[in-house]
Amino acid sequence: MVFVVCLDQTAKALIRANLPHHDRALYKGEKQFFYITHEQNTGLVGGAFRDSRIVAKLAPLLASAVLIYLFWHLDPASICQNVAYGMVAGGAIGNLIDRFRLGHVTDFLQFHFYFIPINFPWKHYPAFNFADSAICIGVFLLVIGWRKLDRSHVPQPS
Repeated sequence: MVFVVCLDQTAKALIRANLPHHDRALYKGEKQFFYITHEQNTGLVGGAFRDSRIVAKLAPLLASAVLIYLFWHLDPASICQNVAYGMVAGGAIGNLIDRFRLGHVTDFLQFHFYFIPINFPWKHYPAFNFADSAICIGVFLLVIGWRKLDRSHVPQPS
């Protein structure tokens, strides 16, 4: 958890210090799959609820309460569950620090799916950060860990 918070906050500080808001680094034109950008997201995932600061601040707090509840249901012997929980909690803390200290979350990783021939809303995928990545990977690992745990308690046919 501490590693995720430190990595996330260090990367965001470097972006804020070295790249003006709405600017791009490592950007060579429209036909580029990945680049670094500097976005200030006042909303939730992908900018949802950016016009409602109350929702943008309450939703992460509610999610944190759910995390605290889930903590009590972890299998202490499961390394996968403990690492996954640390990733989710670290990502949540990293984004909460930004949201309450700055009023927005600094996002800087962005993908552009220019090579897909059809138009869809997220062809320029919304910018995200290391905290978001840790949360997604951690949730995936928790789901896998819980499914595996559920199967281990199911009686096997004779």
